[in-house]
Amino acid sequence: MIQFENFSASFGDRKVVKGLTCKLPENSISALIGVSGSGKTTLLRVLCRMNDRIENFRTEGDVLINGTNIYRPGTNVYSLRRKVGMIFQKPCVFPISIFDNVVFGVREVTKIPKKDYPDLAEKVLREVFLWEEVKDRLNEKATTLSQGQQQRLTLARTLAVGPDVLLMDEPTSSLDPESTAAIEKLVISLKNRHTILWVTHQHDQAHS
Repeated sequence: MIQFENFSASFGDRKVVKGLTCKLPENSISALIGVSGSGKTTLLRVLCRMNDRIENFRTEGDVLINGTNIYRPGTNVYSLRRKVGMIFQKPCVFPISIFDNVVFGVREVTKIPKKDYPDLAEKVLREVFLWEEVKDRLNEKATTLSQGQQQRLTLARTLAVGPDVLLMDEPTSSLDPESTAAIEKLVISLKNRHTILWVTHQHDQAHS
């Protein structure tokens, strides 16, 4: 699903990824581990083209997702980001309702009829084990949720648009042990439908 071929990434004269060649199979979880500043987040941002607007950023080599070079001329970056979702280190929820957070991306990038939004919201909230906790408060602001719940909500919002690839940038680093365990269990349950690349600096987490 993901393939790097002699890939390098640089910020000006500083090369943060050098000559990377590897393949990540479909429907798998791969852990990317390393010290702070070693280029882990840069590599995730490469896969969804989030570095494009950085003036001195440049790449060499090829990056393929499902056989397609994502840096070829004419690539539709918005379509790419529908296929490649990213979950950040800190939960990123909008100060609107829980329900509107879930369907936020759906309104922009899919053709799902509005009448189907409630069923979709329930489906993805169940997938992230959040439905039972929020089903009676969908109209409350997402900012009222705990940090662990917010992280699962951001994942539900990402799943709602149907990505093939999930990029997880240390998604549990700011969570308590109980929430961390919930996210880890959740991600394992998703690998049968998604290819997951998980960045961490914890060896135990990477091995599990």
